[in-house]
Amino acid sequence: MNSAPAPGGNSIEVGRRNRCLVLDAVRVHEPISRPELARLTGLTTATIANIVGKLQRDHLVEEVGSGRSTGGRKPGLLQLERTSRLAIAVDLAATDLMVALTNVKGEVLRRSKREIATDVDLMITRMVDAIREMMGCPEVGGASIVGIGVTAPGLIDHAAGTIVKSVRLGWYQVPLKSLLQRHFEVPVFVGKDTTSALLGEQWYGTARDANNLIYVWVGTGIAVGLLVDGRVYTGATGMAGELGHTSIECNGTPCRCGNQGCLEGLASLEAIASKVSSRVSPGEGEATLDAARAVDLRAREIVREAGKYLGVGIANLINLFNPERIIIGGQITQEDKEFVDAAIETAKRRALSEPANSVTITMASFGQDAGLIGAAALVWRELLRTL
Repeated sequence: MNSAPAPGGNSIEVGRRNRCLVLDAVRVHEPISRPELARLTGLTTATIANIVGKLQRDHLVEEVGSGRSTGGRKPGLLQLERTSRLAIAVDLAATDLMVALTNVKGEVLRRSKREIATDVDLMITRMVDAIREMMGCPEVGGASIVGIGVTAPGLIDHAAGTIVKSVRLGWYQVPLKSLLQRHFEVPVFVGKDTTSALLGEQWYGTARDANNLIYVWVGTGIAVGLLVDGRVYTGATGMAGELGHTSIECNGTPCRCGNQGCLEGLASLEAIASKVSSRVSPGEGEATLDAARAVDLRAREIVREAGKYLGVGIANLINLFNPERIIIGGQITQEDKEFVDAAIETAKRRALSEPANSVTITMASFGQDAGLIGAAALVWRELLRTL
């Protein structure tokens, strides 16, 4: 939690920062009392009272009962208001196009899916139709739709909202934000799947208090989202996080990126599928671990070996970034314990002992909904700064 802004400067800007500070404190710590807000933010009780009053009138926060009294009247407890504003979340990183209606807490109120298409025009049409359908659904009620968040696989120019390169979708230099924005008045935000999943965990999951966090996305590929000192790190050109294309074996199997021995070719679901080819057809990534659990010990050993390779990659991340928390998610689920356990055990054993002992490695909070929850977080992160 950041401290209160320094005195001086433009009063409007200071007021905006204070408002954002209070909103963020409510988001992270709700339900929370006004005295506790003052303690956490460093603002005076009078300032808190003024800001909270305005936020209530704007239907951004609401009172939800009373806290414990330390003498005198019980303090009212505050939380973000769930029903006045809603957002549309779109996930292009899943097997199907997933679209959901979400509230400010990242809760999915309604969802739908369409088939993914590699043709850009056809895909934009499907997305627009699905979003419009969601905007008109009964769950919207009297709420305002305030934004659309889209998460996609590949290399993303976040500022422009352009998919620079997505092997998964077969898209190159697709200006996704502008293609969607022409159909809707509300703002559109586009983010990389791993960065969005990272934001989802930071905003709504178990990492709300983390400042140095890595989200490891495992699916048909492998990539990471990075939070460094409380800020999302995307690199000089917005394309950081391609863990799957770090070299693990110098003379390993050729990768479709042009290199060889890449982690993606050793530990992704697609790599596991190709090794269990007699039981699972290549490309059926999400089914791979389920199938391996159901068949012979050799298939299970393939899964464990892939987990060990992932652990090597995670050990490198621990040594490089010294994170406080690493979250493993993407297209794997809580049932994939053998794979995840092998990764965690290998990472802890191979990383330097000091950073390894200080990091917590867990499974993701939202399973295969990570993309949708992350897309929702894209919207609320931007809008709660300006509302």
